Amino acid sequence: MFPPREELLDRILRDSLLTNGLRPMQIDDNAARVLQLLTTLQRPQQVVEIGTYFGYSAIHIARGLPPGGRLVSLEIDAGLAALARDNLNRAGLSDSVEVIAGPAADHLTTLAPESLDMVFIDADKVSYPAYLKLCYPLLRHGGMLVADDAFADGDFSSESPDDDGAGAVRAINAYNRATARSPQMLSAFIGTDSGLMVSYKR
Repeated sequence: MFPPREELLDRILRDSLLTNGLRPMQIDDNAARVLQLLTTLQRPQQVVEIGTYFGYSAIHIARGLPPGGRLVSLEIDAGLAALARDNLNRAGLSDSVEVIAGPAADHLTTLAPESLDMVFIDADKVSYPAYLKLCYPLLRHGGMLVADDAFADGDFSSESPDDDGAGAVRAINAYNRATARSPQMLSAFIGTDSGLMVSYKR
C-alpha cells in the first residue's frame, strides 16, 4: 500500500549493507515509519537514541522532530558512528542530530533527571533492563520510551554466546514485563517485523 522506499534511503541502505558489508540489523521500513510517526506526534525537543548502527532509525526520528528539536544518538562502535554521521549528512539532518561514540551509560549518567522527551532503544539486548533503569528517571512526565526487538525472536547469539542468545531473550522479556506492568507507564506493543514496545510515562 505504501510507495517504494525513497531513492535516498535506498542508496543509504545499499551502501551501508553492501558496500560496507554490514549485517541487515537496522529497523525495518514499517517500524521506521512508525518511529517517525511517533516522533511527529510526540513533538519532542530532546531525544536520545541508544544504538545508532548506520543511522537508519536516526534519520526517521530526526525527520519527525519539531523545529528546534535535537537527537543525540549513542553508538559504542566508533566506525559505525562515523558511518552514521555520513548518512545523516547525506540526508541533510546533521544540524539536528549529534552522534556520540562510546558506551551509552557514560552519556546517560551525565544527563539531568526528567530532561528527555523521548528515548529509543535498539542496542545490545542483554542491557535492555539496565537501559530502562537508566532512562526512566531521565524521561519527563509525558515522555515516551520506545524499544525495538520486543518480539525477542532474532539471532542474539553474538550478544550472549555462552547461552546461544538466551540471555538476550530473557533480558528483552524482562524489559517487556517491566514496562507493560508498571503503573507508572502506559505501554503497548506494536507488531512491526521485530516488534516495538512503546511506553508513555504517566
